[in-house]
Amino acid sequence: MSLLVGGIAIGAVYALVAISLTLIFRATGIVNFAQGEMLMVGGYAYVILAGSGANPAVQIAGPIAAGLVLGLLFFFVTRVLLGRAAEITVVIGTLAISILLQAAARLKFTDNPMRAVPWLFGERDIALGGGTTVSINALTVVLATVVVFAALQWLFSRTLYGKAMRAVAEDARRAAITGIPVNAMLALSWCVGGVVTAVAGVLLSPVTGVFPAMGASVLFPAFIAAALGGFESVVGALVGGLGLGIVQTYAVVGVGGAFRDVVTFAVLVAVLIWRPQGIFATVARRTH
Repeated sequence: MSLLVGGIAIGAVYALVAISLTLIFRATGIVNFAQGEMLMVGGYAYVILAGSGANPAVQIAGPIAAGLVLGLLFFFVTRVLLGRAAEITVVIGTLAISILLQAAARLKFTDNPMRAVPWLFGERDIALGGGTTVSINALTVVLATVVVFAALQWLFSRTLYGKAMRAVAEDARRAAITGIPVNAMLALSWCVGGVVTAVAGVLLSPVTGVFPAMGASVLFPAFIAAALGGFESVVGALVGGLGLGIVQTYAVVGVGGAFRDVVTFAVLVAVLIWRPQGIFATVARRTH
């Protein structure tokens, strides 16, 4: 049970980053290679606030604010500064920002990991019986992921802004004709993606510590999770992330850590051969 919960917890972090990638890709058509640095900034915001003795509400509000600011920054760079550039140029631009953010973090904090205490409940375990214990932090990660996913579902299905974001993601030109402010919805998509990724940084910080390259180690599995579920499906990103976390955890136990990536890519190739667009994606694509 503890192994399963641990796999679900790491998969939940993958899922949050994959959901963020999916949200931004659906809205803009851009694959953001700096998503991992959004996670890293959220982690640093959390560990600094936690170290200052701030209450739990402020500890989570700070990373959320950092995610919002980063979302606006990326919107400005990709839509305003590089708005007329080819998509590949914009993608390379996100990679450049990724390198700059990592370099800035190294200058400020060095490469030494900063220890982070798990948010809200601290470092505690609960006994399940039979000598099995589960980290409360792992349960917190899973619960937070469920809450974030439920909030996104509510946003997109129940609110006017969420429906407008979906309309822009489907067809920006037709959305503009109907009076929807396209740029505002794109900025909101970037901000939502930044917030979700920053929350993932808060949840991952106690596991790995906070250091400049922490996001880079999560970004690639998140890409795989998004590809497994379908790069335009939020539900698919969630399922892909959770499934990938469980597969990797049991692969480490079953065949050893050296073969973990082999098992991961075998699963990815098998799924893409069976369903190239991803498990939850549809064949239809949006129009820009």
